[in-house]
This record gives sequence, C-alpha cells and structure tokens, in this order.
Amino acid sequence: MKNDFFGFCIPLARFIYITPDKTTQNVYRWRNKLWAVFIYGLAIFCHLTEIIKLFQIVTAKYFLLGEFIRNFVITSLHFTSLGKAMFIGGKTGKKAFEKILDFEKHVYRNIGDDIRLIYKNKVTSIQKVKIYYLIGIILVVIFYVAEPIHIQDGNQTIQFRQVPLSSWSPFEQYYWLTFIWTGLTGIYLSIFFVTTDLICYSFIDFGVCQLEILQYNIRNFNRDCEEITRVEKCCKIKSARVLQKKLIRMHQDVISYVQMINEGMKNLMVLDFLPGSVQLAGMIYQMMTNLSVIQCILLGQFICSLIARVFIYSNSANNLSQLSKQLAVDWFEIDWTELPKDVTNNLNFCIMRSQKNLQITVGDLSVITMESFLTILKGTYSYLMLLMTI
Repeated sequence: MKNDFFGFCIPLARFIYITPDKTTQNVYRWRNKLWAVFIYGLAIFCHLTEIIKLFQIVTAKYFLLGEFIRNFVITSLHFTSLGKAMFIGGKTGKKAFEKILDFEKHVYRNIGDDIRLIYKNKVTSIQKVKIYYLIGIILVVIFYVAEPIHIQDGNQTIQFRQVPLSSWSPFEQYYWLTFIWTGLTGIYLSIFFVTTDLICYSFIDFGVCQLEILQYNIRNFNRDCEEITRVEKCCKIKSARVLQKKLIRMHQDVISYVQMINEGMKNLMVLDFLPGSVQLAGMIYQMMTNLSVIQCILLGQFICSLIARVFIYSNSANNLSQLSKQLAVDWFEIDWTELPKDVTNNLNFCIMRSQKNLQITVGDLSVITMESFLTILKGTYSYLMLLMTI
C-alpha cells in the first residue's frame, strides 16, 4: 500500500493495524486480527503501567509535584493517542482512510495536469509538516533517554534515579532493567502517539485539499464551460448545467466528508484541547524549577512539540473553515450574464450554503480556529501562575 498523501504514515499505521484490511483469505484475516489484538493489548498494558505509577506517586510518603506533572502529561497524551487509534481503526476512520486512498488514485489517473499540480503541492506541504513534527518527537524520545539518572525535587534532599518514562516496572529493584523497560515502553507508546496524530491531521487537511481543488474549478467555471462546449459539441447553456451539477456534487462530497470526520473526532479533540493548557503549564513549570541543563533542553523540546501539535490542528481546522466560506465569494464572481435562470438560481443556493463554513469542533463546546490556539496559550499562563504559588 503506497499513498503520497499519507506518506511515511502508511508503514507506521500498518504496524499498529489501523489501515483498512483488504485481505480476502480467511486464514490471513484471522491472523491479522489476532496480531492486532496482541498489538493493542500490549499498548493498553503499557499504558496501565503509567497509571499504576501515577497512583504510586500520589500515595507515596513524599509527594513529588514535578514527578506527578511529568507522569500526568505523558499519561494523558498516550491515553488520547489510544483513543485516536480506536477511531482510525473503526468504521469512520477506515472510511476516511479509503476515501483518501481512492481519491489519490483518481487524481493521478483521470484528472488533468492543473488539478494534479494542486494536489501534489498540497502533498508536498503536508509532508514537510509531518517530517518536522516527527523529528521533534524523535528528539523528545532521545532526550528522555539521555536525561540525568539523578534528580532532586526543589530544595528537599530526596533523590531518586530517573528513568526515561514515568511508569511502573516489575524490575524496580534493578535500575538498568527498569531503565530498559520504561525506555521500550515509551518508544512503543510514542509510535501510537505520532502515528495517530499525523493521520488525524491528514484527515483534516484532506478536506482542505478537496476545497482547494473545488475552488480552482469554480474560479475557472467559464473556461471549463467553453471546454465542455468544444468537446461535447453542445450549447454553452447545457455545458453550464453539466458543470454546475458536477461542482455541486463535489461540494456535497466535501461537506459529507468533513461532517463524517468531525463526528468521529470531536470527542477526541476534547481530550486534546481541554487539558492542553494544563499540560503546557506543567511542563513549563518543570523547566523553570529545574537547574539541569539536559533536562531543560528536554523539556524545552517537549514544550515546543506540544505547542506545535496544537498549532497544527488549529491551523488546519481554521484553513478548512475559512476556505469553505471563501467558496461563496468564488461562486459569486462567476460571470452570470450568459447563464440561464435555473443555473443562476442554483448559484444562489450554492452561495447561501457556502456561507455556513465547515467546522472541526471540540466536542459540542466550540469550533477549532486559531483563536483556540491562543486560548490555550492564555490558559497556560494562568495555570503556570497558579503552579508558581504552590
């Protein structure tokens, strides 16, 4: 399975079994299902070790706020990633996955060079974002493994050996076995975290890609009418009706796609956006209260990655919303002078529908825009001030 839009996400998605399974033979299908159960069972077990460690931190004789924040942030992120994996591997996610795969095949085989160029430009831009994000997460994993093995909490004299991931280990009396166990656990869960984030981002940005192609077609409505008239040897009025019908179907297809993925993702966006301010504030607090150079580099890199992922989601959803609303202007700017009354009436309906922009929402609470990103940053400052008073 190869797809330019998903790019390197495909092998990662296949590893955690969230790609559509098109196996026809029952033997291989059952083998894949059993392996998927093992993959997800192992991921859930790894996540449970983080929750157990969180409980141990809370009930310990000496409560270490820094260690609690470290565990809470990572555990909440991994919990969200497992939820996203269930969504992508579910009915709605697989339908969106297959739609993107089929759309790319259609673009490369049956559509003109101008549309193909728009698609390739979009693929190039989205792949750059994915590569930068992947590099950022890889650096976070490396810094977590490389951080000092001894830390001190504030001005207390309590010291303990640090491991790559704050999770329970059956080998806690043996430091290096615990170090390897937590390191492998962190890497394994990071694969889920990165893959599901990038695929959900791809789902949103695919809607933007469809809108850009639709916008190009609308802006070239008159040119395409003339082309249909020349090829089909029909009058311009008939060609306008044919083309308008085609564009309306494209618009309806985009609307149904965005509504489908929003219905599946909106509850997951609650887990991403509502705790976002707390997660950022906790990591910034740790960086401000830690004198270790390596840990400051680690935390700084992690904070940048957290900010980047929120910005990527907010920017993509904002582009989707703004571009869908811009279609009303594009419909209006078509040359109406030679169009029949039924076509102009349909254009009025198209303009009215485009004024209701497409949205990705945080549950049923709010619409994701760039204001959502700024709200999280403002909330981060408020929570940080609260932590500084503790």
